Amino acid sequence: MYNILKTQGVLPLVTQIGIKTAEIILKSASDSGIKIIEFAARSPDAKEVFAQMVNFRNTNNLNIKLAVGSVLTLNDAEGYHKLGADCIICPHTDPEIGNYCFKNNLYWIPGAATLNEIIYANKLGAEIVKLFPADMIGGPNYIKAIKAPFPNLKLMPSGGVTLEENNLKSWFKTGAVCVGIGSHLFSKEILLQLDYNKSYEIFKNLITVVEKSKK
Repeated sequence: MYNILKTQGVLPLVTQIGIKTAEIILKSASDSGIKIIEFAARSPDAKEVFAQMVNFRNTNNLNIKLAVGSVLTLNDAEGYHKLGADCIICPHTDPEIGNYCFKNNLYWIPGAATLNEIIYANKLGAEIVKLFPADMIGGPNYIKAIKAPFPNLKLMPSGGVTLEENNLKSWFKTGAVCVGIGSHLFSKEILLQLDYNKSYEIFKNLITVVEKSKK
């Protein structure tokens, strides 16, 4: 999973979507070359939608992994794992969730803000740590500062990441493994009228700008 995320350089995030929109996003993402996408579980019907997403992915033999984000409890982590999640992402660091993921060979990306929290997540076994909310805690300069004494930290900033090349370059320049991007990719307005062609265009543009920004 680490190699997929490092190579892709970005983890696209979608949330608050119905199954029809989810199917459009999954098909266009896979066709564009995206290998992993995050579904943030923030709605009452999130488990139902995710179960249908897994079914659609498997039925159509799409080469794409599904991460579930905004997982807050051990119960939810277990539930999404049973539904077919390939990765569990949290806004925080929960030892119980981490332990469950490792016991079940499920990739876990916990969230952290302070250096101590990041180191703690690493000690629990997390390979990549989600830096959240990245823009509110210092942005790229914060990553640069904490990687000075800990150069081997593998961080995924989320929050304040946009599609502008200069913005993306600033994160990669300081050593981010990959970036998480959500609302700047699919706004509520875009989701309301999303079709396959528009979604495919969005993903192809994302891949292009990320590749340019990593150079």
